[in-house]
Amino acid sequence: MIKIRNEVKIALLALAALGLGFWGFKFLKGQNVLSSSKTLYVRYENVDQLRPSSPVFIKGFQIGMVKDMFIDKKDDKTIIAVLSIDGGIDIPKDAIASIIGLSLMGGKAIEIIILHPCEGDCAKTGDYLQAGSKSLIQSLLGDPAGFDAYTDRLKRGLSINIDSLAKANPDGMASAVNALDHSLLNIEVMTNRLNQIMALNEQSIRTITSNFASVSGTIKANDKNISDAIANLSSLSQQLKDAGLDQTSKKASNAIDSVTLALRALRGTLSTTTGTLSRVDTLAQNLIRGKGLVGKTLTDEELYNNLVSTTHHLQLLLQDIRMHPERYNTVKVKLFGKHKTIYENPIDDPAYQLLIDSLERDYSKKLKN
Repeated sequence: MIKIRNEVKIALLALAALGLGFWGFKFLKGQNVLSSSKTLYVRYENVDQLRPSSPVFIKGFQIGMVKDMFIDKKDDKTIIAVLSIDGGIDIPKDAIASIIGLSLMGGKAIEIIILHPCEGDCAKTGDYLQAGSKSLIQSLLGDPAGFDAYTDRLKRGLSINIDSLAKANPDGMASAVNALDHSLLNIEVMTNRLNQIMALNEQSIRTITSNFASVSGTIKANDKNISDAIANLSSLSQQLKDAGLDQTSKKASNAIDSVTLALRALRGTLSTTTGTLSRVDTLAQNLIRGKGLVGKTLTDEELYNNLVSTTHHLQLLLQDIRMHPERYNTVKVKLFGKHKTIYENPIDDPAYQLLIDSLERDYSKKLKN
């Protein structure tokens, strides 16, 4: 019995794997190396995004694929497509290889248009076919003449439906259009009138606004006078009540009381505003004196010193990252022993010298203070 060595088994397994991989690669590209095929060529002026491995059809049936594409070296502008066609398909030499679009989402293919059956003049490997192309509409809808006929039928159908609706209700569509037209005209008239009213009363609106501003300023400027008027009106009202006048006098007294209440409310509003401004001023004084959490944060010298020290340490860290980036972008793993990193003082670095000078200036300022 023949004993096969392990090396031979490994070699045979490797060859089988290579062969299977080669076949799978060709199969994924659309080529079947186990079947016979013939190679045909087509010259195109523009391939319109045609790619290798694009399918080749005859009336929707795939008979092959685009094997390769390259530019003709004779003129450096004509593109030659290499077609791999199944060996059992007979194609005449005068067949047209048209580039078509597969769908609206993209993708191109080649359609072989056969004008007559192959009778002794079949294309063989190495022959060139005639080139052609179709637009996306032609690819999806076919002959444009047929599409025109379809659109004509659609127009006739729409006209028939519109005529039937008009006969069923002859005044309906016309009345609807007239009503819509009148509505648009009414809206336009209303808009013009509104613009005219606003234009005529623009000066009046400005005058009213100015008067309101003047009254408000007068009330604010005469706060003391208002207070005196309130006191006088209160005294007068009490005197009228004590006098025991008739009903007319009582009504006048009630009116004076209403005015007095309104003036008191206005005075209360002014007092509230004054108190609010006083509290805001107190809060600002507390911040300046360092009272409260926010005031201490603004006036604490130790916090300032800590921030300066943190900034200096951050400058040293950034300087070390700049001078020795390998310390931070690599991970060193050592299984045995310890890994020691030697730190080098950046004495010769100009940035380090500037940092030392700034620290010395801060220290001198502290000694003087």
